[in-house]
Amino acid sequence: MSAKRILLGWLANDDSNQVFHGLFFLATKYKDEPLRHGTTLQSGRYKALETKRISGILSHDEENVQSARIREALLQTINGLPEDWTLDGRENTPVPLSGTSKRNGKKYAAYLAAVVVALAGIAELSGYSVRDIFKKSEKQETPAVIQPPSPNVSTTGDNSPAVITRDGDVNINYGEPKPKKDTTAKQNPPQ
Repeated sequence: MSAKRILLGWLANDDSNQVFHGLFFLATKYKDEPLRHGTTLQSGRYKALETKRISGILSHDEENVQSARIREALLQTINGLPEDWTLDGRENTPVPLSGTSKRNGKKYAAYLAAVVVALAGIAELSGYSVRDIFKKSEKQETPAVIQPPSPNVSTTGDNSPAVITRDGDVNINYGEPKPKKDTTAKQNPPQ
């Protein structure tokens, strides 16, 4: 019996695991990489759908729509198979459904690690980090020309104005002294 008929029967009985197992076996037996890639893609979609269904984060209608899309893609894949391909020997050489996915998972994990290392290197060179993205930024206005801080100096008295020079020294200029009135002058005794 041809592989196409057997796979269509499994698909009609909604035995997705057998369908994926058979397609992976055919891809290995006939060294068909496009078939392997297509089957891996649909297998990943199926596993994601199962995970969402088990988690309860998928509505019944959405589950039916996604399941129908996967079944349609599998039907197209199976219809594209040559008529002379058979599943002979599949029982003797089991192909684990998750074996290919684990290899791809390791590859993607390596890619992810490389991206993280590259971003960390860029952050180290630029002086920024991931914390800077999430840190609340405070807007600070920078003046166009930065002025040195001016000292706060006050003087008291009639003759003591403060003169501040550019180098920051404080010089007190008393000006010309005014003659003081003599308050100890003798006063005539009252008569």
